[in-house]
Amino acid sequence: MVRMRRLLLGACFLLACGASGEVFKDGETVCFLGDSITHGGRFHSYIYDYYLTRFPESRVRFVNAGVAGDSAGGAQRRLAEDVIEKKPSFVAIMLGMNDVGRGNYVAEPDAQKVAAQQRSLDSYRANMDQLIARIRREANSRILLITPSPFDQTVTNDRNNNQPGCNDGLARCAQIVREIGAKHGCDVVDFNGPMTAFNLEQQRREPTFTIIGGDRVHPGPEGHLMMAWLFLKAQGAPSLVSEVAIDGARGNLTRASNAEVRDILQKDGALHFAILEKALPFPVDKAARPLLGRLPIERDLNQEMLSVAALPEGEYELMIDGSVAGRYSSIALARGINLASDDAAPQFRQAQEVATLNERRRATEATLRDHAAVRWFLRGRQVDPDNLGAVSVFAETRMDKAGYYEAKVPGYLKGWEKRGETIDSLRSLEAQLFALRQPAWHEYSVRPVARAGTGKQ
Repeated sequence: MVRMRRLLLGACFLLACGASGEVFKDGETVCFLGDSITHGGRFHSYIYDYYLTRFPESRVRFVNAGVAGDSAGGAQRRLAEDVIEKKPSFVAIMLGMNDVGRGNYVAEPDAQKVAAQQRSLDSYRANMDQLIARIRREANSRILLITPSPFDQTVTNDRNNNQPGCNDGLARCAQIVREIGAKHGCDVVDFNGPMTAFNLEQQRREPTFTIIGGDRVHPGPEGHLMMAWLFLKAQGAPSLVSEVAIDGARGNLTRASNAEVRDILQKDGALHFAILEKALPFPVDKAARPLLGRLPIERDLNQEMLSVAALPEGEYELMIDGSVAGRYSSIALARGINLASDDAAPQFRQAQEVATLNERRRATEATLRDHAAVRWFLRGRQVDPDNLGAVSVFAETRMDKAGYYEAKVPGYLKGWEKRGETIDSLRSLEAQLFALRQPAWHEYSVRPVARAGTGKQ
């Protein structure tokens, strides 16, 4: 019953997404425009992990254009430098957390607070409308709109940090996104509704559970994985990594999808064969893996299936490249096993290497995002970010040394003129990623497990 409820809940999430079911194509550049949840978050990096491993012959470039603290109005002040210059094929926009006016949400808002909430929503609508129009006019890019991830106003925690009604305000932002999307012909991916519903479902049993972090604003690794799942499902991303089916009695290949099979041989009671899968499994961040037990992410995105039918009844050892990848009954092998999460399989390890390298790429790109955040901060204080002398004077004489942006100014002064080295490093990492993710042939064998104490098979 629990599993059925989880699957039905997942189905409801997918119906809420409403995008066109089109994955990104070879050669396209995708720019993720947003606030801190994009700036420092992982969801777009997890999506990139999927693209790198699922489409190894396709080169899709992902660009982080998030700036912590930004809004739909603020994003327009950096649009040319942060988005237009990148010549994106797609711009995916998720804004709203800093537009909704979180400080106006209190337990018992007075008329003044309620009016301020509405002004924030009206401003959000106008700024999003202008932002989309500018991107269409200046970049001629396709636009994907993402409803803002939730503010978790229902979790039970030991912090005095709730702003009751804030997520209701974000739900109204989500409705604005859907309306503006319809007006401009943009696809919309819904994060707010499904993530809010998931939180509520889990909190009925675990009041302290949250897909969002302790600050109620920033999703943790599980939250970002859920966001990636919602985004990819909205695109109609395929679940299949590969599927291979073999008749173990006859030694015949009965099915191969997104894979090649050769050298099927029955010898010494074992079945041997080689497989070249045309993709790697989707590597899931270790910190986010607990979510796999709560949502059908593996079913929806990570099916690397191997089945061997018609084997004599008993237990079997699966070997890949000479190492044990698992033990399975003949019944399980006939039904099919999913190797996507088998950490003993070489494909799993290769995919994890891709994810590790992609995290290095993300961390390198984060340096550029920190620079962008400082430039956004300086412009807001009428300081020319290209005049490093003026920036230095501002930092020494006028700037409060405490604060998120202020702490990044020294790094900006040291690193801005060397940003070309960071960009070169980023390009090098991308080239390494494209090489590392290429699938390889692997040698398989399925052999009976000797019965304990007899030496017989």
